[in-house]
Amino acid sequence: MSAITTLSDEDVTPHVAEVFAGAKASMGKVPNLFRVLAHAPAALDVYTGSKRLLHDGVLSPQAQEQIAIAIAAANGCDYCLAAHTGAARAVGVSAEDRASAQSGHTSDAKIQVVLDLALAINATHGQASAPALETARSYGLSDAEILETVAHVAINILTNSVNNIVGTTLDFPKVERV
Repeated sequence: MSAITTLSDEDVTPHVAEVFAGAKASMGKVPNLFRVLAHAPAALDVYTGSKRLLHDGVLSPQAQEQIAIAIAAANGCDYCLAAHTGAARAVGVSAEDRASAQSGHTSDAKIQVVLDLALAINATHGQASAPALETARSYGLSDAEILETVAHVAINILTNSVNNIVGTTLDFPKVERV
């Protein structure tokens, strides 16, 4: 059970109701994470705004979702693992790559470099990520791709932390860890 209750549609401000409506339109529902974050509309806006802006960035949707899976697995967030595994399926990531992403692996060489960088940033908060950064640069990742990788790690740490602290009730199909 969630340590912070989920807010119903009737319990939110008009602004949050608009965010909920957007979620329903794009995902078919309002995830429990949104209903928890709705207690702090600014935090909800940080998450949804960041995701919206990064969605159209330079990293492919497949890379974005595999980052989220890798970071969720590394940080022990079953909620995000379930949500992003479903999202990865929706953007065409193979079942093998969805499972492999949990351990930071993928069949796509470029996304592999991105995952290596993302996991190094997550593990060291960027302080000991120089080898992964050098590998990313030698592979040819652009500054934009590197910086967006950092941004994806940061936004995933936010949601992993919220879900792990709160124990957000899972409302996506559970994904077994590999």
